[in-house]
Parts: sequence; structure tokens; C-alpha cells
Amino acid sequence: MTKQAIRPDFFAKLPSLAKDKEAEKKGASKEERQLYGLSSSAGWRVLKEFIDSLIEDLESLNSSAIASGATFEEIGKNALVIDMTKGILEKVVNKVEDARESIDEQQK
Repeated sequence: MTKQAIRPDFFAKLPSLAKDKEAEKKGASKEERQLYGLSSSAGWRVLKEFIDSLIEDLESLNSSAIASGATFEEIGKNALVIDMTKGILEKVVNKVEDARESIDEQQK
């Protein structure tokens, strides 16, 4: 195997970096570009699936509390905490998905 230096333009030709440069030229913020990079990764798909499963689990918590004979006050508190937690998780997903959609729209 012959040892060879990396060409100076090697990294410039990577598709992800090319999209990042194009998005920067079209006015996307640094945060949007970073979130766009995240949304394109396999790690984001895994995290999104995990967040979706957490939301499903949260939705079933109050049913379990009702079945175990929880008081109306406990059920009400659970409902409030569950709703707030789901909202926070959904904001995380929306933040990344919105950045991806924004840059996709700019690149059209």
C-alpha cells in the first residue's frame, strides 16, 4: 500500500461540508447548520426513536395510576407533569426538525 498525502481539497468535497457551506451562504445561522448536521446523522434517528418511545410510555402512565387506585389529586398531578414532560421532549425534536426543514427549503 502506497502512502499518500490527503489532497488539500479532500474535505471540501465531502457532501455534508458542501451543504453546510451552501447553507451558510444562503444565510442559515451556525445553530441551524449544526442542528441540520445532527438531523442527518444516524444518531439523531436513534435519539428520535427513543424520545418517541418515552412519549408513548408517558401517555400510558396515568392509565396505570388509575388502575392502581390513585386519588384524583395524584392523577391530576401526574397529568400535569406528564403533559409538561411531553412538551419538553417534543420541543427538542421540533428544534432539530425545524432546522432541517429550514435548510432544506433554502437549498431548493
